[in-house]
Amino acid sequence: MQTVNFKKYADIIVNLQMENDSYYLIKRFDDDMLDHIRSQFDKESGLNFMDRFNRLSDDIVQLQKENVPPESEKCQRIVKEYWGLIMEFTNGDMSMLPKLMEVGNIDTAANVWEERQKIVNDYLEPALQIYFLKLGVNPFEEVE
Repeated sequence: MQTVNFKKYADIIVNLQMENDSYYLIKRFDDDMLDHIRSQFDKESGLNFMDRFNRLSDDIVQLQKENVPPESEKCQRIVKEYWGLIMEFTNGDMSMLPKLMEVGNIDTAANVWEERQKIVNDYLEPALQIYFLKLGVNPFEEVE
């Protein structure tokens, strides 16, 4: 608590200035992940990525509300797109998956974004398992 991570706070301030509602997500990232984000995205591409991620998350929440089964074609199309965003974010670096899973692991939601992400995570878990089973791969085994 006695050290201040100025890079992280600068990222938060920039996101607040851009009115990016996901600024508190930055607090969940470690320095390595933040450095990756800085190298992977500029302001425009970062906003574009977050916009696509948020729209896709809204679609997933809607599927959950409509009780669309995870094995349905509609759900599996969205899962494919979601996994594509993860691959875009990581630039295909599977070693980043454990950190992303840790960041995304939300036991108790502290804000609206986390509440929505918890719904997304809970709905996507079985859908991703089905998606990987159909592909015949398990990217999480490659990481271990």
